[in-house]
Formats: sequence, C-alpha cells, structure tokens
Amino acid sequence: MTSTDTLNSEDPTTDALPVTETADTADIPEAIAATPPTTEITPQPSNESEEHDTSAQPKTDAVASREKTQPIYADPIAELSVLAPLIKALTAKQTTEINSLGNRLGEIRKQLPLDASLAKDKGQELHAQMVALLASNKAHQEEMSSKANAYIEELKIALEGGHSDASLSAWDKIQSALIPLSGKLRNGVQKQLNEHRTRYQELKDWKLFASAEKKKELIAAMQLLIESEIQGPERAKAISAAHQEWKTLGRSQQNESLWKKFKKLSDEAYAPCKDHFKQRKQSLVENFANRVALCTQLEADLERLSASEKNDGAAVQSEEDIKAAQQKQSAEIGAIITAAEKSWKETAPVEQAKIKELQKRYYGLLNALRKVRREASQENAKRKQDAIAQAEALAASEDRGEAMRAAKELQRQWKEIGPTTHKDDQNYWRAFRAACDSIFSRESTDTSESRPRRENSTGRSSKSAAVDITKISQELDTLLTELESLLGADDEAFRQTRERYQDLSQQFSAALSPKLGKRGREYTERFTTLKRRFDTRYKSLPDKKQQQRIETVTALTNRLDALEQSLLDTQTSEEFQAVKTAFDMEDWRAQIRPDDASLTTILDKRLDALLNANAASDLEKLSSEAAQQARKLCTELEISANVETPTADQPLRMQLQLEQLKAVFGQAKRSAADVIKHSRDEQLRLQCLGPLSKAQRDALNERFDAAAAKLNRG
Repeated sequence: MTSTDTLNSEDPTTDALPVTETADTADIPEAIAATPPTTEITPQPSNESEEHDTSAQPKTDAVASREKTQPIYADPIAELSVLAPLIKALTAKQTTEINSLGNRLGEIRKQLPLDASLAKDKGQELHAQMVALLASNKAHQEEMSSKANAYIEELKIALEGGHSDASLSAWDKIQSALIPLSGKLRNGVQKQLNEHRTRYQELKDWKLFASAEKKKELIAAMQLLIESEIQGPERAKAISAAHQEWKTLGRSQQNESLWKKFKKLSDEAYAPCKDHFKQRKQSLVENFANRVALCTQLEADLERLSASEKNDGAAVQSEEDIKAAQQKQSAEIGAIITAAEKSWKETAPVEQAKIKELQKRYYGLLNALRKVRREASQENAKRKQDAIAQAEALAASEDRGEAMRAAKELQRQWKEIGPTTHKDDQNYWRAFRAACDSIFSRESTDTSESRPRRENSTGRSSKSAAVDITKISQELDTLLTELESLLGADDEAFRQTRERYQDLSQQFSAALSPKLGKRGREYTERFTTLKRRFDTRYKSLPDKKQQQRIETVTALTNRLDALEQSLLDTQTSEEFQAVKTAFDMEDWRAQIRPDDASLTTILDKRLDALLNANAASDLEKLSSEAAQQARKLCTELEISANVETPTADQPLRMQLQLEQLKAVFGQAKRSAADVIKHSRDEQLRLQCLGPLSKAQRDALNERFDAAAAKLNRG
C-alpha cells in the first residue's frame, strides 16, 4: 500500500472544524467531541453524474483532485508545532482566527503519517482545545448579539428623538458588537440594523451639516479675535479653547476646507502671542539673572557688615563712636532690605522650576540681615528705655534749669541711638517726647524747644536725615500693608473698616515727607491706587435694599435645600411621594419674595420641578441642568475677574468670551463698582439654582467666591 493510500485510509474528516456558522449550529461542539479522530468518512458526491465519474477513476486521481483545492504540507508534524502556540494564544473573542486555525488544524491532522502516534496525540490535544474555544466563542457571539440588539434599541430611541450624538454613539457600539459575529447571528443583527440605516444616514448628514455651521461660527469668532484687543495669555487661552471645541465637533461637511481656513486664522490670531511669549521667556531669563545677582550682592553685604561688626567690637572706641557705628549699620541694613524687597518685586516673574531654591536663598539672606539688625535693635531699645527713665526722673526734679539742660542733652543723645522695631520706636518716642514736654512746659518754654535741636555738624545732619528717611519709609510701608489687608475682608467685615481706613489714611498723610523725594511719589501712587480700590468697594457694598434681597433669597433657598435633601434620602417611591406631600405649600406661598422677579421665577421653577418628580432618580437630570447653568455663572465671573477657569469649562469660557466680544462692541465699559454689584446679583442666581448636591454646590460656590474675592480686591 502506498503512502497516499495509507493517508486516505485514515481520513479523519469528522474532526475538521467548520468554516462558517460555527455558533449557529448548537450540536457542533458535541458532534466534534464525539467523533473519533480515526473514523473514516467517505466523501459524498453532490450528484449522480459526479458519483459515476468518481467511481470510474483510480483512487490516486481522487487524491490529486483534492490537492488542487486543499493545501499539502511537506512536514505536517512540524506544522503542528507551529500551530500549537497560535492556538494557545487565541481568545474566545477571535471568531475569524478560531475558524481559520480550526480548518488549518483539520487539514494538518489529515496529512499526518499513520505511524506518527505522538503527532496524532498532539493533534487530538489541539483539536480538544479548539473544541473548547469554539464553545466559548459561541457563548461570546451570543453575548455580543444580545448587546447588539440592545444597542439597536438605543439607536431606535435616539433616532426617534433626533439625538445625533446618541445615534452616532449607538451606531458605533453596534459596529463593535458585530465584529466577532458570524453566520446567522451576524445576518440577523445586520438585517435589524439595515431597517434604521436610512434614518441614521439622514441624521448623520444633518450632524455633518450642523458641525459645519458650528465650525463656521468658530471661524467667524476667530476672525473677531484677530480684530480684538485681547492679548497675551488670555488670547492664547481663547485660541486653545476654540481648537478644543473644534475637536469635539468631529467631521463635517466641507471638513478639509473649513479646517484650512480655521487653521490659517488661528495662526494669524496666535502671531501676537508668539511675540508675547518670546518676550516673556526672555523676561523670565533676565529676571532670574537679576535675582541671582541680587542674592550675590546681599551675600556680599552680609559678609561686609558681619566683618565690620567684628572689627568695631575689637577696636577700642568711645561709647559715642560705638553708638554712631551701630546707628549707621542699622540704617544701612534697613536701606539694604528695603531696596532688596523692591528689586525682588520688580524682577518678577521667574520660571517656576527655578524659583524654589532661589527664594530659599533670598529669604535666608534677608533673615540673616534682620538678625544682625535685631541684635543692634535690642541694644538700642535698652538705651531708649534708659533715656526715657532719665527724662521722667528729670520731669520730677525741682531744679528746672538743670532739668532742661539735661533734657536737651538727652534729646541729643536720643538722635544718636539707632532704631528698634517700627512699632517700638513709635512707643518709645511718644514716651520720651511726653517726658520732655513735661519738663519744658513747666517753665512755659516754647514747645518747639522740646524738639531735638539741629546739629551744626554737616556729617551728623546727613546721617540723621538718612535715618529719618528710613524710619518714614518703614512707617509708610507698614501703613500701606495694613490698608491692603483691609481689602481682603468679606462685605460685612469690610463695612466696619471705614473708620480704620480713615485713621490709616490720615496717618499716611502725616507721615509722608518731602525728604523722601522720588520715593515719596511712589508711595503716593501706591496710596492713590489703594484709595481708588477702597472707594470702588465701598460704592459697591450692598445697600439696605440689596441686603433685604439677600436675606429673602437665603430664607427661601434654605427651604428648598432641605426639601431636596429629604427627597434624595428616600429609598422608595412611597417615601418620595410622602416627602412631597408633607411640603407646606401654603407656608411657601406666604413667604416674602425677593424684589427681583427673575429670582422668584427661578425659585418657583425649581420647586415645581421637585414636586413634579416621581423618584429620587428623576432629580439627577434636574441636577445636571442646574449644574450647567451654575457653571456658566461661575465662568462668566471668572472672565470678569480674569482668573483661571477649570479645564473642563475652557470651551464654555471661549464661547462666552466670544459672545461678550460681539456684545460689547460700540458700548461703554462698565465701571468696577458696577461689575462688583453685578457679581452679587449673579451670586444670588447661583444660590437659587437647584437641585444640586452639597458637594456640587460647595465646589461651585468655591469657584464663584474665588472670582468675587479677586474682583473685590481690584
């Protein structure tokens, strides 16, 4: 018997896995598993003519005929080794691969030599794996077929509602579910899908048209942005937001041509930003270099002052010389610190990646300088306290002439004592001045004599002037810092600051001196800016009418918040209905309404929506709508205050900015006070919106409050 005859005598055709419709014949896995691999199955002719022709031909011709349509493997045993890892890597989701490798395995097993028992066992093992895969694949196809049918229902609902985005999403999910399907299952899903194809295509075409129209609006907005005065980072953010919105629109009619036009305009709009960011980058580099140089200079100053202090302490000097040296050093340190703080502010900003270590170095040097000055200040404080004690003792002396002479000497010495802290200096001077006034007033002496007499020495006069300027600068800085801190208070606290503001303003005017020269003009400009911000804030404070509106809205929204929370806490529809029934409508109608009709409308609409809901789950949609309106209010205020907007709302910010650009052309700009008043009205609208969960409301209020605080600070 030839090898070919041997191959044909053991033709395990029943072990070959089916090529198609694997998941549509329920008994295929069982049939395959039940059929022995060595069973010989005689091929069945398709008609009588073919049966007659086949019987008339030798057996070898039948083999040759089969070789024309089925592959012949030179080494089927080696092919099994190649096939084993491929089958092992298969998953139940790979329908096409399972069918392909199953057929390949069947052909290889047919061609194994009769005496290759090990190979036949390996083939049977792989066959068993394929049977298991086929069963899993059948289950997977049935699962995906079920999902596809569910997605078709989603598609049907979306198409009926005219929701293009939902339709596109459902269509894509159906296409994904179709991938592993084959045979009747695939045909069944495809048949159902075809029933909705025409309507889907119409809606898709409308979506493409709508996207094209929206893109045209973005193109028009980009043209408007080019013509606007928005510059720098704000312009760049607007361009970025427009690009993000363009991406969300997907494909559209005239997609390529619209994109080219939009891209060209956005590049043109961004051109000024390139110059801005280039200059900013250069500025960051220069600022960093200047701050490094400043720190280097401070290190040199600190080393020089420390060395000078050691040398002064080692040398034999009179007490008067020591005092003069300390006074000079203290004044010099004050001037160095003041100049350094000014220079540090003027050289901002610096690249964030580099600022941390530099800040640590800078503030460490300032603290070291302050420590040197503080040590001298403590000694100066002791000397001033001694001078005050001596002056108070002289005030009680019976010898008026000697007391006045000694008091004048004390005044001279006082001028030579260096400064202490700014606050202590004021207290010490008031006490010393009171004691001196007491001495001279008892003899009806001109109060002007109580002032320290002017030194004839040009050198000492110059030193005294320098000390005076330093003291004045420190006092003015302290006053301006406190003034600025008052602006950070909330409305109620700020309302109570008017008296303190007036006191500080008077102190500033009294402390301002012509001796300051150019620096005096800088202080005046700072004070004028703060005064303008105070005036704006005071003008925008809620009046009695606004305060009443706030209280009214708060009382009503507290009731609605409580109702919403009670509804959300229910577990059954019966409990939900019971909470609604328990709400006292008569009491609600009896409540005072805000004087703004639009606020009343929002509140009533919110209550109606709650009472028309049937379950806690119904509140989710209402909450989504309220959150969308609230985010819009927050974003509008963030634009007005020029503060950051969360990434998720950047497209909304872009849209609102473009709408504002169109609206404000040719109109007068609103005053700062009007903007703040408007923000308070918007805050009440935000308060009226609902339902919102506590977490949502807290997050939105935090956004709104941050922007409002920036507006209040000017």
